[in-house]
Amino acid sequence: MSFGEVVHYVTQPTDWPEPVRSIVSLLSPFHCPDRPSNEHFTSASSSTFSEPFVSNEAPAPGSYTAKDFQVLIHSTAAGLSALAELPHYGGERSTVPLWSQLLHALANTLSPDVLIFEDAPFIMPRAQNVTSQPSNLIDGHATLLAAHAIFSTPRTHSDRSTTSSQYEDSEDMDESIYSADSDSCDGSIGSLDLPLQAHMLPGRGRRLSVVVPVLLVADSRNIVPLLCSALYQRHVWGIRQPVVGLCCSSTGTIATAIFGWLDSDQSEEGHMPTAHLALAADIRLDPSMGVFDFTDTRSAISLAQFVLGLRTHSQDIKGAISIEAVDSLTPLHWRSDLPDFETQFWGQSNERVASWTHQIHVQTSSSEASSSSSPRTPSPTLDTAVVSYETMSSPLLRTIVEDEQADGANIRLPQETRATNVKGRGRRSRSSSLNISSKRTSLSPRPPPEVRTSTSSRAPSPYPNSQFAALSDTGLEDTVSISNWLFERLAFTVGRIPVSSEELANKTGINAMIKIYDQMTTFTWSDDIKTILSNAEADSFVSTTRSELCDRNGDPNCQSSTIDAHSSEDIEFISCRISALLHAVKGARRCDDVAKVHGANEADRRHEWDALLLNFFQPVLGQRDVLLERQLNFARNLAADDSSFATRAVKVALEYRNLCLEQDECVPLTTETIGSWNQAMAARDQAMQFYDDIKRRTLNGNSVEVIACHSSEDPITGQCDAILVIPCSGVANAMLRRISNIDEQEKLMKSFILVQGPKPEKLGASTGETSYQIAKTVGHSRRTTSGKSLQVPSSSRVSESRKIDRNQLHNPFLYHPDGNQATQKQETIPSKGTSCDEPSGQDLLLPVLLAEYKKRDESTISTAMNQMKTYLVSAVTFLSEFGITDQPVFGLVVNGPLGAITMAWKRNNRIYLMERNVRHYDIRDPLQALQFVSILPRLARHGLGLRRLLEKQLATIDVNQLQSKLWSKLAQRQEDKAAKQTESEKAVAQDCRIEGGVERK
Repeated sequence: MSFGEVVHYVTQPTDWPEPVRSIVSLLSPFHCPDRPSNEHFTSASSSTFSEPFVSNEAPAPGSYTAKDFQVLIHSTAAGLSALAELPHYGGERSTVPLWSQLLHALANTLSPDVLIFEDAPFIMPRAQNVTSQPSNLIDGHATLLAAHAIFSTPRTHSDRSTTSSQYEDSEDMDESIYSADSDSCDGSIGSLDLPLQAHMLPGRGRRLSVVVPVLLVADSRNIVPLLCSALYQRHVWGIRQPVVGLCCSSTGTIATAIFGWLDSDQSEEGHMPTAHLALAADIRLDPSMGVFDFTDTRSAISLAQFVLGLRTHSQDIKGAISIEAVDSLTPLHWRSDLPDFETQFWGQSNERVASWTHQIHVQTSSSEASSSSSPRTPSPTLDTAVVSYETMSSPLLRTIVEDEQADGANIRLPQETRATNVKGRGRRSRSSSLNISSKRTSLSPRPPPEVRTSTSSRAPSPYPNSQFAALSDTGLEDTVSISNWLFERLAFTVGRIPVSSEELANKTGINAMIKIYDQMTTFTWSDDIKTILSNAEADSFVSTTRSELCDRNGDPNCQSSTIDAHSSEDIEFISCRISALLHAVKGARRCDDVAKVHGANEADRRHEWDALLLNFFQPVLGQRDVLLERQLNFARNLAADDSSFATRAVKVALEYRNLCLEQDECVPLTTETIGSWNQAMAARDQAMQFYDDIKRRTLNGNSVEVIACHSSEDPITGQCDAILVIPCSGVANAMLRRISNIDEQEKLMKSFILVQGPKPEKLGASTGETSYQIAKTVGHSRRTTSGKSLQVPSSSRVSESRKIDRNQLHNPFLYHPDGNQATQKQETIPSKGTSCDEPSGQDLLLPVLLAEYKKRDESTISTAMNQMKTYLVSAVTFLSEFGITDQPVFGLVVNGPLGAITMAWKRNNRIYLMERNVRHYDIRDPLQALQFVSILPRLARHGLGLRRLLEKQLATIDVNQLQSKLWSKLAQRQEDKAAKQTESEKAVAQDCRIEGGVERK
């Protein structure tokens, strides 16, 4: 599919086309960004800066040079180089969190009111040949956008982000249009009365602002339509400045500058103006030609100088924005979601619209009596003579989810179950719908659980984990729920509350685990820490944020003049990376600006969290064992395997009720512990309800059938946003060598190993030969986004008879156990003396911490918590297969800038998940961000301890016993399939024998 673009491949710095020569001059190694003098400027010809630059004074806005970002540039190059040396473990590692942090920081200097969008969907332009463009190919996916936001009425001071308030903009503005940083009077934001062609970001309803991108970053698949959309939007606004883009692979380290412009002649009515794109003709590293390598310090410095030099270009675009131009220019129907009927249907728009309207009327009239669901309006680009309305509407509307397929079958969702913003994760696979077109018409609806058995004779299929986690928790009633999933795996949620009963403490291990949790998560602010961080080398760009951190006194009761050996070692480790920490804080704050203007998207702050994990979790120096977006095998349903479980279920529920009652009794009754008491009380009530539910199910006599139904619908795998692992070199090979059959080896790896490779990505509709040629030219792999929707249904129905406050149980951010203060505690974790095995592709990966990200939205917290439960239960079950029990695995549940640390362990064949009264951190606060990253070196030492335990257990591992009943749900599913096939074959054989006997008679 082509957008009519013309690509110019340039071989020499003097050969750039005339329309972009001015902006291309920024690539010159002698170009200096706007700064009064160049005394601190270092030429890109040197690979490093001439001297360390440590300053507590930030340069004036508009006077930044690459030297103000030298520490971040060096750490980005080092981090990406280290990633390149590590094994992929089943899939290429994403490089976006590291290089996007650098681009994010640089782009923040372009304007006081610049907004940075990460993983942002954008409207695709119309194809040159409309008939070749799929009707659902509407959204593309930009990795990063630096943009101006324009409002119809001024914002008040109270609406302005604290991170932008330090800047003042003296530029005169049109009286009816204001930029995001304007000083203005009080009043609400009015709507912008502009055609949709003036917008390139998707949206619905009343438009309060318009976003005009300045710097556009995308992979090779999306960069061409992204630049074309930006050009056409600028044409609508009457902006003639060229567009500037960077083509960056999500798993690579090369960035290629691409410049675009439109033909100067006014396009003919009904025809799109021709877009021109210019870029270097080959992939050889040459910053003067716009080809940069993030892993090369000299090249990265040149890239920084280039981006910083775009400030004047940014201000020119801002000054050129005029609503009068939008009103006066000939309309340009460039958006793929707003077709021009006269152009596309060759003057037959009246007939087409009439036919389309008739189809809607007929279908609506015939369906009103049978369904309350609203009919789905087909795309106006569809030929109604070819595509019937029935293919576009259904009593249960089709929805695409991001999770796995089970046994090769498409997963189907009910409309009745409503979910909000379940992850569409996407450094690699987020919200783009480039690939949706081939799927949206192929999926059929899945009946809701309540009616599935009565409406379909087909066996229930497994839920995708994202949909399963979004279901309402109805406790231990017969319907599918997270509580049933946990109970049938002997897993129970608990609070961070020590129990006084010695018997319970020994049986559950809860008191000992709380001590470990506290050792991992507590932090003591001290004068020594302040001195170390004040003297550490840091970029001047974040000097104000560092001053804010070091000026904090913390809790006067939590001060210490000295710190212990391990803490001192960790603080030295952190101080060497303090710039990365402060840049993450600053980036997280700027996300608030985007959320206020355009709403938070699913990628909200996830790159900041990923960057913190990658920079501060290093079990062995330089070895960043952080895997992003990996599939996890889930634990099998133990109750489905145990025929006696139904008779023991009441006793199991009683044990859990007694534990919750004990924790409720052990909460001190003080004003400081009111939050813990509320959560313990809710947990107590829930446990009592569980007990009643199980007794009722036992009396009904249907326990076996209910458990079997649950097992058939349990999710098989799930996609974890990030997982911190410890590789154990040679362990997997040692296990495989005991199996002679190759097929059995592959089965063991697929069904036994916890961490699998990323979900295979599927190619969607092609975006044209130009994208392919650019991918080939810049040397990037053509990695695609997965084309899954972000909306997943979940049930909103909750039994009215329940009085349990589930918000107390599902939201770890309601209360902070320390009152947002650092907690005094000395660390007693063993030292990290260990062997440094070389990692390889066959390493066994031990889980240390698993992360689930969601945007800032309270409605998504319970979904994230449920997903985390499935991850942690599966992780501790996996460890127990090696005889590793009474050892915690940690979880990180993220809601925008907030991150809560949870924990799980296995003892006496029970799994406990500690998720109430846990500590959480806001990475917009530099002190809380410091507290969070101080946990990561401790987790690294804990992970090395797990590896030592595994090495001790390795000689005693019986591979044959492991193979006899593998721990994973995938293995259980395969066993069930094989059993059903055997039963079917026996039935067929029996029928044959009966028929043969009849014939003989």
